Amino acid sequence: MTASNFENMTREELRDYVRHNPHDTAAFHKYVDMLRASPTRIKISPEQIDTELPKLLGAN
Repeated sequence: MTASNFENMTREELRDYVRHNPHDTAAFHKYVDMLRASPTRIKISPEQIDTELPKLLGAN
């Protein structure tokens, strides 16, 4: 598969491709780039993990 093919895949399609082709590092890197560009990505600092992560995951 070529990098241009990865551009035309949805995130779910690329995820499935990476799962079935774990040695394709170009696909893996493209998938990680897609994840990093996601608008739903949440950033928290290491200091916030204990307090914020349970809230984000809906834990009590």
